[in-house]
Amino acid sequence: MEYKFDEQSVKELMEWAQAAQLPQELELSKAERIFDVKLCVESDLSCIRAHYPDAFYNPAITRLYRIKEKLEEK
Repeated sequence: MEYKFDEQSVKELMEWAQAAQLPQELELSKAERIFDVKLCVESDLSCIRAHYPDAFYNPAITRLYRIKEKLEEK
């Protein structure tokens, strides 16, 4: 998946995150485990809403893309 940071792509990603059925926990990689996925997603959404398009907060967008990728793998 290509990570896009334009306004329309970020808006679509945020809409997906708000509507997605999220598990309680998720292992993004061997070094990254999210114990409360819903809380993590809500936190990322808050950062994006408050600071987009500030590139300093792109990791929040990237994490949402990675969560989406992992959930679509299943």
